[in-house]
Amino acid sequence: MLQPKMSEDPNKDRNDPMAPEYWLLGEDLQDRIRAAGYESPTVDGIAVDFHDLLQSAARIEQVLSPGIVGLPPDDRAKLLELMRELRYEFEHIGWHCQSASAYLGDAINQIEAS
Repeated sequence: MLQPKMSEDPNKDRNDPMAPEYWLLGEDLQDRIRAAGYESPTVDGIAVDFHDLLQSAARIEQVLSPGIVGLPPDDRAKLLELMRELRYEFEHIGWHCQSASAYLGDAINQIEAS
C-alpha cells in the first residue's frame, strides 16, 4: 500500500555536508531491499532518510547537546539559539523517520506479495 505523499524534507534547502559513511551504508541498505524485489516508485529511497537521520543524530550528540550543557548559566541568547537548532534537528529526524517507515511499509508489502 503506497503511503500518501509527504511534505518536503525540512532540510531541503540547507547545505549540510554529506557524511560519506552514512550515505554508503544507506545506499547498501536500499540496494539490498531492491535486490529482494522492491520496485520503488521514486528514485529517492531510504538511503536519504538513513543518511539524514544519522547525520542529525551525530549533530545532536557531538555539537548541540555538548554546546547546551557547556553554556555559561547567564548565556540565555545562545541557549535559546541552540535549543531552536535542537528542535529543528528533532523535527528533521521525525520527518525522515516517517518517510523511512512509509518506504519500508511499502517495500514489505511488495516483497511479501511477490
